[in-house]
Amino acid sequence: MTGVRRHTTCEPHGSCESRESFPSHEQGSAVVLMVMIISVACVAVLAAAGVGHARITGNRVRSWAADAAVSAAVALSEGHRDPCAVAGRVVRADGAGVAACTVDGEDVTVSVRYEYRQGFGMVIMKTSRAGPVACG
Repeated sequence: MTGVRRHTTCEPHGSCESRESFPSHEQGSAVVLMVMIISVACVAVLAAAGVGHARITGNRVRSWAADAAVSAAVALSEGHRDPCAVAGRVVRADGAGVAACTVDGEDVTVSVRYEYRQGFGMVIMKTSRAGPVACG
């Protein structure tokens, strides 16, 4: 082992101990290494949590789009003049906005836009369609 010194200490009663010591520039390097490993692990856990939260939020936005499309389709089937206004009220109650709403016959397609402000921030958009299903 290069750079390792052997120290021998003797007690007044005649017992002697031998121990190795490393040069002073290497002392404490294990602590620095452990701090770096723990820091990297913490960053990885925080990144994973951020990705998980964004996925959960995306699923919520998809659900809001489905709720808005169903509400608009029900309003259309009940004779409401503006089913997209109904979809807008439903989506605004969830804190999002309607990016697009189209009526095609008895079907309503709603796109929901949500500004996700956690982490780097992004816009999540999900689209859903609802309408009657043909029987037979």
